[in-house]
Amino acid sequence: MTQPWNESLCGCFDDVGSCFCGWCCTPCLFGQNAEKIDGSNCCLCCLGYTLLSPCYMCWLPHYMKRQTLRQKYNLVEEPSCGDLPTTCFCSPLALCQEARFLKRQAQMGGNFARGAQTFQPR
Repeated sequence: MTQPWNESLCGCFDDVGSCFCGWCCTPCLFGQNAEKIDGSNCCLCCLGYTLLSPCYMCWLPHYMKRQTLRQKYNLVEEPSCGDLPTTCFCSPLALCQEARFLKRQAQMGGNFARGAQTFQPR
């Protein structure tokens, strides 16, 4: 059974630290999220995102990680526009949403290695 996101796509100011990181160093936040999602190397993901940014292809690894995150925690696709447009056109917002979600999972005792612990949205 899929669960709704417990964090809004536009809720950046709920966690100012993630918001600041997402807007000022988007590749770094991508790397941090990727490491929490599936154990990927933070630095390599950050580097890959940075290298793909000049040709506007950084959405591709973000799209794949977002899908992995949704599958791991049984989350529904963002109802307003879906994962592909979200990662293409709202990447910093989506990364901040994912960071807040992962942070909340860690606070609630979600196990990143095994995944699948979800809770009701606020």
